[in-house]
Amino acid sequence: MEGSDLIGEESAGALQQVRTLRNLIEASAQAHEGSSQLGDDVLDALDQSDIFGLMAPRELGGGEADPQALIDVIRELSYYDGSTGWYCGAVMTAAAVAGAFLGDRAVEAIFAKGKPRCAGQAAPLGKAQREGDGYRLSGRFSFGSGSPSADWLVGGYILHEDGRPVLSETGHPRMMIAMVPRAKVEFLGNWEVLGLRGTGSYDFKVLDQVIHEDFAFFPDTPVARRGGALYRMGFMAIPCLTHAAFAVGCTRRAVDEWADFLRTKPRPPRGQANELHTQQYSLATAEGELRAAEAYARSTFASLYDAAERGPVPETLKVDGRLCASHALRVGTQVAQAGFTACSTAVLRNGNRLQRAYRDMQAGNAHFMTGEQSLLDVGGVLAGTPGAFLAF
Repeated sequence: MEGSDLIGEESAGALQQVRTLRNLIEASAQAHEGSSQLGDDVLDALDQSDIFGLMAPRELGGGEADPQALIDVIRELSYYDGSTGWYCGAVMTAAAVAGAFLGDRAVEAIFAKGKPRCAGQAAPLGKAQREGDGYRLSGRFSFGSGSPSADWLVGGYILHEDGRPVLSETGHPRMMIAMVPRAKVEFLGNWEVLGLRGTGSYDFKVLDQVIHEDFAFFPDTPVARRGGALYRMGFMAIPCLTHAAFAVGCTRRAVDEWADFLRTKPRPPRGQANELHTQQYSLATAEGELRAAEAYARSTFASLYDAAERGPVPETLKVDGRLCASHALRVGTQVAQAGFTACSTAVLRNGNRLQRAYRDMQAGNAHFMTGEQSLLDVGGVLAGTPGAFLAF
């Protein structure tokens, strides 16, 4: 079972476009195995397609695709190469956030040339303070996936007043999301990593500057100024969707490579590796875990989208949005680990596709939004822990 096996009518066109790039993406991933960025050939092909704008508001020339279509596309790209799927998910998310939540002045600048190249890191590592009709901000950020080719960089900032963080109604520091131009960002390099190597997730420093208020919004009270239900699901719903889709696509590749190995690997003196009961059991278990994780993610985002079309999204669905993404990453990491172990020395050499999927899943699972801390946050809410707070 290769690639996407759940194809909705709305995603067919985008999926077909993605599938024409498969050979290019896979060959480039092999050729640039040690590189910290995607190959220029892949970036050019993605740029010429409609993929980067697939999540942006329709009124700005984007696709504003529904969640199932977005999962299909990112899943497919991640199947070909985890770095490519992750990179596209990051750029698509940043364009969606800019188009839906920023003010008119910001949209005019960011979308001036059509499909924008946006990237960055939304963790609240920067500092902002109100100044006139805007904000003075600065900060240093890590893991800015997609930043090498970005014209605009997104960042998370803690709002300050008189030198102290401003607190929200929940008692937590007030976080602001803001977009700044590339010219006022210093890139720090240092993306030398084990997995997701091609994402160009460099550290970067936002230089001290003042931005107009249109270039910022508060994710605890987001207002979708453009577009429909996709953005009313909640600010965090968009990156949760892309992370979950990456996980199921990358893990699917690991499982398929594992199964191919079993079919072709002799195990003397007793025939093929696929005759070993231990392998059969492990592969079946992995297949079931992966299918369950994908079904949970798809059903959750279908429910979120339907709820957003009708009105406010219930808190229980917001919890599911975070949990299904974290679950997909956790399951994917465990399944890829099992496949990596089962295939023994065959996966040790660089360039092996199962090895790459394993490394990419390990790196993806380390992300703060879906890693251990996310599960602790969700668990605190589910357990009714006093003061438990879930950003969504």
